[in-house]
Amino acid sequence: MGDSAVFRFRYGPARAEVLAYRGGLTSSVRRPPGAAALAPFLTSFALRAAALARAERVDVIHAHWWLPAGLVGVPAGLASGAPLVITCHGSDVELMRRPALGRLARGVLGRAAVVAAVSSPLARTVQELTGTETRVLRMPLILPADAPRFPRPAASSPLRLVAVGRLSPEKGLDVAIDALSRLAAQGVEAGLRIVGDGPDRQALERRARGLAVVFDGPMPRSRLAEAIRSSHAVLVPSRHEGLGLVALEALALGVPVIASSVGGLVEVVHPPDDGILVPAEDPDALAAAIRRLPLPTPTARAVEAHRPGAVAAEHLRAYQDAMAPRPASPR
Repeated sequence: MGDSAVFRFRYGPARAEVLAYRGGLTSSVRRPPGAAALAPFLTSFALRAAALARAERVDVIHAHWWLPAGLVGVPAGLASGAPLVITCHGSDVELMRRPALGRLARGVLGRAAVVAAVSSPLARTVQELTGTETRVLRMPLILPADAPRFPRPAASSPLRLVAVGRLSPEKGLDVAIDALSRLAAQGVEAGLRIVGDGPDRQALERRARGLAVVFDGPMPRSRLAEAIRSSHAVLVPSRHEGLGLVALEALALGVPVIASSVGGLVEVVHPPDDGILVPAEDPDALAAAIRRLPLPTPTARAVEAHRPGAVAAEHLRAYQDAMAPRPASPR
């Protein structure tokens, strides 16, 4: 594997840099400090990207998320002459549903040589919303080398559940907590570990009072693999999800998944072999699915397409297509 260099850019004093490097850009920009930082952020990002593209004489510019990276990639491509590839991930696609941002997205994607999304359902959504031909460029699945040695829980023990993700509305963790509340009322012994952090943490903690819910915060990948392997199932109750990488990781570790039937999750989880799909925002359906535990070890059919070698080959083809001469527009 080749080396990768990381270049960071400044867009203000440290205390004012509230948009990048901390996650949650779309939620941060809604608050006054984030809104004030947006213009200098985009300007600094664009200038740095264009300067690097010229200095490094890049062959291809690959932007992840059409906003802000795709927007910034357009002038960087013009400055360097390099073709632009844009991959949409999910939250950026939801922004396309807003009329003004939808028009901006069509303009940005129209300047790209290749437009992609991280799952087939998401690619179809991008194409429907923008009219842009969209291919699939999947994300690679990379697990800790020691992950397989962690033991699975006994089938007879109280149910152990894990949910992983940013503590924000789109991840549906409030639905998972409500499902646990219903199970407790029915006398079902079940505990839930929530791994991650985000703006909704305090509200979720209040919602979970009196329940067997533990908030672990972020953790290293090796510990996360251990937490997943020690559970009866991983819950992914998202309201929308571009891919569902957490579900893929769980399946690769031999742990079944109970997930919302939205977005890329329907491509990742194949019931009944891998787990159960339930309607989004339905705690009763989620609780009913949890009562069906334990489930057999999943077949994890979707994992193969996300192996690093397969993903690298897909990306190489996309870059070659992007660099190929484009037919002249008819006059």
